[in-house]
Amino acid sequence: MKKIILWLIVVVSALLLLGAGIVGANYFSTSLKSQSGQGKNVENTGETITVLNWNIGYAGLGHDSDFITDGGKNLYPPSKQSVETNLKGIQNLIAAHPANIHLFQEVSEPDMLTLGVDVLDGLRSVLPNQDWYFTNDISTRFIPQKNAMHHGLAIFSGIKTLPTKTIRLPLEPTRLNGILKRQYHIQYQELTDRRGKNWVIINIHLSAFDEDGNIRIKQFEELLVIADQFYQEGKYVVIGGDWNMQLTPTDFPTTTKEKYLFWLKVLPKEKLKPGWQLLFDAEVPTVRTNERPYNKGENYTTIIDGFLFLPM
Repeated sequence: MKKIILWLIVVVSALLLLGAGIVGANYFSTSLKSQSGQGKNVENTGETITVLNWNIGYAGLGHDSDFITDGGKNLYPPSKQSVETNLKGIQNLIAAHPANIHLFQEVSEPDMLTLGVDVLDGLRSVLPNQDWYFTNDISTRFIPQKNAMHHGLAIFSGIKTLPTKTIRLPLEPTRLNGILKRQYHIQYQELTDRRGKNWVIINIHLSAFDEDGNIRIKQFEELLVIADQFYQEGKYVVIGGDWNMQLTPTDFPTTTKEKYLFWLKVLPKEKLKPGWQLLFDAEVPTVRTNERPYNKGENYTTIIDGFLFLPM
């Protein structure tokens, strides 16, 4: 009997130590866990450079989804089939709108938010000729796939560039589930066009649910410092991504209650230097509230995704 009790104590202690180790590994992790691959047919820079920017919402935020952080009821997409259908739609749109460089946000490997669907692989399969680089802003360690999170930024390039690099941005003081710290950062590529002009293309995804938008502003200010450093070196700078701040006033039809707009913050344009240009289509919203599944004219929509261009 004593041997059995001792054995149970050893097993329980080992399990507790293992659990504590896993929690600690995730709590203290600051890794961006980068991955990259080469395209089959990367070309020289042509007469023009086209850039497509898209927060694809890990293919899990289609019209039939709501999301708990936005005031909805669900953390997960409706089904794995829903994620696969969304991913197919994303692939079709990418194929229909060719671009030299693609800036993607909220790209996921198989995890709990995609219900096991490999969204990153879906992008690779529709862009086989382009070099790619992926970095996690959220990545769990030693967690089974059904409870894991692995998503972040991806940049695909069909033209020759210098290797993609990253720069970290200010972090939120809070942690997801009290454990995970989201590792905010930018990705950037440098290239030279046919005229011999140097360019820097930057991929961003700023904070969304920080209190009063304070971290977003700090990230924005740091981003402008980084961009200005490249600008002072005589380089054209293009920043594309999800700013999580309203780029322009909008008045699209909506029945969404004010309480679900708690996350909304206006981008402080006064911080931009003269000549720096925000680029977006004022007639096309880029985000909708997720307090309920999407119905046009009901969910609040506005513009938070676009480009900042620093011309020489």
